Amino acid sequence: MNQEVNTVIIGAGICGLSVAHFLLKKRSDFLILEASNLSGGIIQTKIENDFICENGPNTVLLNNDAIEEIIKDYELWEDIQFPKESSNKNRFVLHHNKLTKIPLNPISFIFSPLFSFISKIRILKEPFIKSHKKNTSVFEFVKKRFGKEFHDQLIEPFVTGIFAGNTKKMSAEHTLKLLWKLEQSHGSIIKGILKSKKHKKSKINSFNFPKGLSQLTSKIAKSMGDKLLLNFKVQQIIKLENGYKIISESGKILCKEIICSVPAYSLRNFIDDRSLVSELNKIIYSSVDVFHFGFEKKNIQNKKQGFGVLTKPSDGKSYLGILFNSRIFDYVSPKDKELFTVLVGGERQKHLCKMNPIKLKQLILEELEDLLGHKGETIIENHYRWAKGIPQFNLDHSDLLNAIEDFESKNSNFHLIGNYFNGVSVSDCIQKSRELVKTIN
Repeated sequence: MNQEVNTVIIGAGICGLSVAHFLLKKRSDFLILEASNLSGGIIQTKIENDFICENGPNTVLLNNDAIEEIIKDYELWEDIQFPKESSNKNRFVLHHNKLTKIPLNPISFIFSPLFSFISKIRILKEPFIKSHKKNTSVFEFVKKRFGKEFHDQLIEPFVTGIFAGNTKKMSAEHTLKLLWKLEQSHGSIIKGILKSKKHKKSKINSFNFPKGLSQLTSKIAKSMGDKLLLNFKVQQIIKLENGYKIISESGKILCKEIICSVPAYSLRNFIDDRSLVSELNKIIYSSVDVFHFGFEKKNIQNKKQGFGVLTKPSDGKSYLGILFNSRIFDYVSPKDKELFTVLVGGERQKHLCKMNPIKLKQLILEELEDLLGHKGETIIENHYRWAKGIPQFNLDHSDLLNAIEDFESKNSNFHLIGNYFNGVSVSDCIQKSRELVKTIN
């Protein structure tokens, strides 16, 4: 196949598909190239025996206009499913091997068993602590502002649950973007929160769809028709005088513009820029194993309603966290059954992601059943291993951003987008996609 087109989008994950959607509103002379035989990237919904399992993200934040727009464009707005109120109110960490509520307001914080009296008093010092003059690690940032116990008991499990990273290596400026901005603009996180609450419009919620998040990516992919080419693996990109030549086993494509949304570990294989490749090579993708288990509801003793539980290194567990899927959304399992997702790995548990999946499953299942007080048959089991799962925004992240900016300035009409910079979440990716399309000709 040899053809010519104005724009080529490389990668059909959520970034690539979102770019294609917003671009289609402006013009139609483009192609999407996807190396695998499946679109959707990290969004992968698997339905088995009426259990709806997410191998990737389980929920998405409804926190910007771009995600609202794309949902409405595909007539999915009325289908949005929000978590039960009980799951929003009750989010747990393990404390002495028991489910303990994360405090979500000042009163619950005062009475929380997670923190010592000294740590609770220590919080009052935060408004008087000088703000950081330069970037630092998440660990050092939180320890300075709130104390080590606050980091160990709350922030580390929370951040690990999102990024599966090491807080002593993660960039506070790029990982805790909101908290960093509050500190930098108000001199204190607490002062910033109090001031921003006065202007707060509405509550930000997470959501899913009746048949999983793949409902959205499948609709976008279907709307692209023959513009989406699967099993098209890019091998090389050659810069021409007035555009680019894309070479693959499937053929050659000439184009004037490239929008590349592939992961950093794929991008580095077909660009010729030493500075950028050097920075891409530094990006750590934490491995994550995802397990789903379906049980008979009657066989579970622990009926606590909530979103799920996160663990700390001191808990000594073989999992980072557990999502109580059927306690978040009723429809993800049959009425008389329950569904749970167990997340394993990350920088803390690298060794577990190298274990034989069958042996790891047994280990995880024993710990899950102990927590839930479950005895009986396992109705379904599902496992997916992300060998390269979540990209880390570590302390050298600014070097990556500078290298990307330099690359784009030297390569006209070659745009980079992805979850390895400027936001890792699905909603971040959709928002970045719309912003990029607005800037291109």
